[in-house]
Formats: sequence, structure tokens, C-alpha cells
Amino acid sequence: MSQLPPLPDELKNRLLAAGVKDDASLYAALDADPDLRRAYEVWLFDGIIHAFANTRDREALLELSDHVPLITTDDFIETVQRAIDAALNQGDYENAEALRQRLDALKEIRAMKAYQRQAPLAQAVIAFVQAEDDEAARRAYAAHREQLDTDAAEKMLAEDFEAADEKARAHLRRRAAMLRALREA
Repeated sequence: MSQLPPLPDELKNRLLAAGVKDDASLYAALDADPDLRRAYEVWLFDGIIHAFANTRDREALLELSDHVPLITTDDFIETVQRAIDAALNQGDYENAEALRQRLDALKEIRAMKAYQRQAPLAQAVIAFVQAEDDEAARRAYAAHREQLDTDAAEKMLAEDFEAADEKARAHLRRRAAMLRALREA
């Protein structure tokens, strides 16, 4: 994982003066002094931005997101987007593109982690609904039969999915009919 930059001397001295020796004393010091907390958070956030910008590939970005979940938050993503916009406004297209690629990968990682946190039933229904064609949907049904061969799966498909347009509504109706047929077979 990319390392955070060293603490600036002034911040290090303030932390030492506050008696910081370990995580517990760090949290106590930050709770006791709002100005120290702000300075520490600025250093930490800047370091995380630096670590993010210096990830070499998707695996390093995934590792960073495991160690620093903050990078998958909306605030962090918005901050990176502002940095991209600033780079574009300054004509720094190379850095803007590098950040954009990392941001796209980070958004995919965030979506993957959200998907992995979902209950197995939701994962199975989503895989079935999002299958690229009927054959892929049948394979998804076979792979997740334990979850999909239930009334709960049919109920989730009928009640928990919203369609943005008529094409999406038609797709959901077809998948609901297919799920019923597969369960009856």
C-alpha cells in the first residue's frame, strides 16, 4: 500500500505535547482539541489523496480501499472529481486523465464492495435480472437456485426493483415470468 507522507514537524510536536503515544491517546487528544483534530484530518486527507494518486494499478487501489475505507465515500470521490476539473482547467490533461482512470476504477471497486455486502438473496436476484440474455439468466438461476427458487426471490423481483422507463419495466416483467417458469419446471 502507498504510505502516507510523514507528519509535519509542527503537527508531530503538537501531538507529542498532547501526550499521544498510541491510538487511544491519539483519539483522546483529537477529541479534546478541535484545532488539533482539524490539522490532523487535513494531513490525513492530503496523505490519502497522495496515496490514491500514486496507486499503480487496480489491485493497489483495491488494497488502499481495504486499508482506508474513507476513499470509497462520496466526499472523497467529490474531492477527486474537483481535482480532475481543476487539472483540466489548467490544461493538465495527462494528470486529469490519470486521476479519471483511478476514479473510474474506484467507483467500480465501491460498487463491487456494495454488491458483496448485500444479502445472498439480493445478490442472486440482481445477477438474474442483470444477466445479459435469457441463457445467461438461466445460468444465473442454476448457480443461485437455492436463493432464487423461493417465494422471497419472486417477491423481491416484483417489489424491490424500480424501472426508469418502459424498456426496463418490460425487462423486469420478462425476468419475473422467466423466474416463475423456472421455479415451476
